[in-house]
Amino acid sequence: MKKMKVTLLLALLVCLLLPAAAFAADGDIGVQLDGTALQFTDATPVNEDGRVYVPFRAVFEALGATVDYDQASSTITAQKGDTKVQFVIGNTDITVDGKAVTTDAASFVRDGRTYVPVRFAAQSLGATVGWDGTNQTVVMVDKAALKAEVKGQYTLMEKYMAYSENFNKEPMAVKGNISFDMQVADGSGADAVMIPVEGTMTLDGVTTKEAASMKMAVALDLTELQAALEKAGDLTEEDKTVMDQIKNFDMQIIANLESGKVYLQSALFGLAGMDGDAWYVMDLNALLEGSGMDLQALMESAAGGSYEAYMMTVIDTLPVNDAVACATLVQTVKQYQDKNFQKSGNNYVSTMKQEVEGMAMATSITLKTDGNKVTGYQEAMSMYMGTAPIMTVKAEQTGNKATMSMTMNMEGVLTMNLRGDMTYSATAEKPQTAPAAGQMVIDLTEMAKEAA
Repeated sequence: MKKMKVTLLLALLVCLLLPAAAFAADGDIGVQLDGTALQFTDATPVNEDGRVYVPFRAVFEALGATVDYDQASSTITAQKGDTKVQFVIGNTDITVDGKAVTTDAASFVRDGRTYVPVRFAAQSLGATVGWDGTNQTVVMVDKAALKAEVKGQYTLMEKYMAYSENFNKEPMAVKGNISFDMQVADGSGADAVMIPVEGTMTLDGVTTKEAASMKMAVALDLTELQAALEKAGDLTEEDKTVMDQIKNFDMQIIANLESGKVYLQSALFGLAGMDGDAWYVMDLNALLEGSGMDLQALMESAAGGSYEAYMMTVIDTLPVNDAVACATLVQTVKQYQDKNFQKSGNNYVSTMKQEVEGMAMATSITLKTDGNKVTGYQEAMSMYMGTAPIMTVKAEQTGNKATMSMTMNMEGVLTMNLRGDMTYSATAEKPQTAPAAGQMVIDLTEMAKEAA
């Protein structure tokens, strides 16, 4: 089940577009290789007639090739392993391993630097290449090199999977309690007043390898918020009615881990002009199809086989037309390798950090062990703007008990602290995999795609 959950979490991260990679500055073109932005010192990529050209030496060498230039014949040779690429500057004819190939764009010289079409450069050396128009970034992935790097590097994660699979052999009943307190800004700037809101959530559901269904009951204390609105004269009778309705509400959630569909149902939707009795579904497969990420292939890989095989599938499905998604997934591929874990007592800890234009993100996973077995885990993520943390998330499980916490601190806008715990126990009950026959189901996938 853990592999299924990891797949779903990866998909959600991609959908939320977590800041996980550096991209081009406004007006510039960026080039990303295996999740990392390439740096160009004395010559930068250019766009000519709808094609991106890059300084040939910098890109060929980044792809692991040795480069030679014969000035007399204006011939460039790039050698990577057994692959040999040759071409003459200004000519559309190239030779790859002795075979002639004609391209639709020729290399050229500008300001003393030779530029080649980036797609040709990447594909001639076996890399996959795509274009992220939103971030004006060329995305290249050397899948063969990534696979060679990770092969045999997941022995710790295999133990983690054995722990998780053993824990989830049979359906598990899940019961949990979550409490939170938050402060929401009323007004802006120096005039902003932070209004406290508190609440609790109780969870009751069932989870298996294939699906999870959960009932969630939410209770909110809006006393001070309502008082602040009344004092400001901003509280209408309609507002009072709405606030009375949201003080206590229920929500049902179904996550089908095989189909990638998530269903939600709550009377709360009725307050937004939607049908409060209907189920609303989001299809993660459809949401991700534009990125090139194949969620179904990941789900099928997660259903069986080793963790290494699963990571190989992740590499195969890396979305080369979405720089953020690609970098996020490459980070996951790299973080869980044995070489990135450090032993700390009986635990193994892997930490990764990234910085992007003042925003930093640190993620870590801790595997708790007893002898040769994993007995629990802890996962954590922190995001920083400058040196101040704006969000932290932490989840931990040992045996049949799990805890989680989250903090947010957006100064002058919102602060929140959330804490929760869950207990798992064996059950004969099975979760729903979809709403019952005859119930209305409304697809929000297209709306979610447009919002993204």
